[in-house]
Amino acid sequence: MTVFPEAAYFIIASRLRPGLDGGYTVSAMRRALDFERHGGVVPTILTVEFAPDVDELRDEFFSIGLATPRTDMRNLYADLRANPTPLRDFARGSGEVSPTPDDSRTEQRISVDSSGRPWRIHTLDLDGVTRYTDYLDADGRRLLRLPFISGRVDWHRADAQIDVFDEDEAIIGQLAGFGALYRFWVENVVAASGFERNVVVCEAKQVGELLAEGPRSYTLVHTVHNAHTLPPYSWDSPMDGLWGGWFDRIDDMDAVIWLTGAQRADAVRRFAEHANWVVVPHPTEPMTDRAPSRERELNRVVMVARLVEQKRVEDAIDVWPTLLERVPDAKLDIYGDGPLRSELESRITELGLVGAVVLHGHVPDAASKLDTAAALLLTSRHEGQPLVILEALARGCPVIAYDVHYGPADMIENHRSGVLVEPGDGGALVEALIEVIGDRDRNSAMSAAALEWANAHGPDVSMQLMSQLFEGLLAVEVGRVRTR
Repeated sequence: MTVFPEAAYFIIASRLRPGLDGGYTVSAMRRALDFERHGGVVPTILTVEFAPDVDELRDEFFSIGLATPRTDMRNLYADLRANPTPLRDFARGSGEVSPTPDDSRTEQRISVDSSGRPWRIHTLDLDGVTRYTDYLDADGRRLLRLPFISGRVDWHRADAQIDVFDEDEAIIGQLAGFGALYRFWVENVVAASGFERNVVVCEAKQVGELLAEGPRSYTLVHTVHNAHTLPPYSWDSPMDGLWGGWFDRIDDMDAVIWLTGAQRADAVRRFAEHANWVVVPHPTEPMTDRAPSRERELNRVVMVARLVEQKRVEDAIDVWPTLLERVPDAKLDIYGDGPLRSELESRITELGLVGAVVLHGHVPDAASKLDTAAALLLTSRHEGQPLVILEALARGCPVIAYDVHYGPADMIENHRSGVLVEPGDGGALVEALIEVIGDRDRNSAMSAAALEWANAHGPDVSMQLMSQLFEGLLAVEVGRVRTR
């Protein structure tokens, strides 16, 4: 087992909730598990969403195998709610206090937690539009007032003042936006670790951008989870607006973890070389109960994907009538939910595919469906490093995937453990399906190759790379407080 250098380790995300945000949630929780099982440390998992139910979430993650009895989860609001004194002391005298707004023509809606205690008050105007939200401390007194920011995907960058209330519910100071609030909380969490050296691994670009903006007393490492450009997703394509602001802060981060060498190379081509840009892929997860290849249902293909535009599930549905002409009993099982479900259901009906293509919705153990499937199918427009491919390979399930940026080509050995297909080429997609599911011996050979690749890319490999990164960073960070 790899042993990380001595330090306190934290993994921070925007929100982590079972069944939400696709592979992002799973990958962040698995990273924490890998730190514990293969790195010799138990990281503290931090989230910044405003929600009071962190203990319930930890229990739910434990029930689905994404947490252990040692897993430590903390939430910004839950911490401030339980102990508001440090925030009140910090905000007191922080500057000119804005006047209390006129609430005479508004409506208030109160939310309660699982124990029935109020924790949030939405204040809405007479048209039902939220004006601002007050968050309460454990005694039910106002603590924070957050403005409602409408119509901006980059809400985290808004020049918005966050009011802080004292014990008598009077505004005593203001924080300069979400960044000031996040940085205050993380600094307090880190200061209480008891370690001289502290490492924060950030999994969310909005959070990382704000943490990098101000001074800090810890080492900040950021993981890139998805493609950073817009269509056609090449190295010089237009920059996604959210990523653009993040890249503006990239030199203020101590290191960046790319999941694939291809994405790192594209970023270097655009922004120049950076010594602390490293490639640490997500690992495969060891499986102890793989299904023998002879048990695979040769006619059954599985997709595990959110039903959103990025996943391009309609491409798989559209080729199925052509596939059925050659494999009459071919079946496509799609696991996942999302806003496009009704549209895709209509498409299945219009093409006469009812029974042959089935939308199963969200299924907690969807990855287990790969144990006996003949193939996994992925038709995304772009990715970071799709976890579902790793899950398939670890189960010996061959993969058919569009060769998109980024990830499939880094994991699939073309025509050996699966087939890479030119994005959008329906004819080539049908031929790839025939290649993988059309012959039992061929499918079994691909299954064996998938297992061989998975066994060579387990957690020990990734955690060794991670440990080497931390050793190098901590060697130069000892005793140095970052002030930029």
